Amino acid sequence: MIAEGSALPRLPIEFEPVEHVYTLSGIRLPSVTQLMKPYSMIIYEGIPAEVMQIAADRGTRAHAQVSNYVRFGLLETDEDTEPYLAAFEQFEAEKHPAWLASEYRVYHKFMRYAGTVDLIGFVKPDDGTGVDVVDIKTTKNFHENSIAIQVSGYAEALASHGVKVRARYGLQLFNDGNYRFEPVKNKYNTFLMCINLYNEALGDKAG
Repeated sequence: MIAEGSALPRLPIEFEPVEHVYTLSGIRLPSVTQLMKPYSMIIYEGIPAEVMQIAADRGTRAHAQVSNYVRFGLLETDEDTEPYLAAFEQFEAEKHPAWLASEYRVYHKFMRYAGTVDLIGFVKPDDGTGVDVVDIKTTKNFHENSIAIQVSGYAEALASHGVKVRARYGLQLFNDGNYRFEPVKNKYNTFLMCINLYNEALGDKAG
């Protein structure tokens, strides 16, 4: 559950879920996942589109169900997502985290990109050095570099609003009820390369 009295900045970012579009004062911002698309295309190259769609739909529902569990204590699952929620329950039972937010929308004040952070809180007790940022995956493989790049994008966006980040983690939920939880490195420099590539592509498209 979300810790009572905890608070993060209320940011004026808006999100349209059908088109997956973030806007700030009416201006569309690229998302972290959108900026990382060239990287992701290499990772998932060769996987049939229909398989990707099924996995994406299942992952979206599992993420929403985890969020409902964290925010409201609701444990509602579908047949195909139940093992992932069981894995998350096991994670919480073993790690005893204290959450500040789930599905927290953020944008970078200066770089002007946006995204939704799966979980923000304290995996270990709060020591005053910052929050922990956790990205949840329901994929078959733990793509450590990809997770690190993505979480680093979120972490720096939070930092741009004065939120100190202590650690970055990837939490992989498996369909057998088990999980993998590991810290990941700060790879914001690689994320900046993704931004540069995106901007170069926009320049070519406009030209």
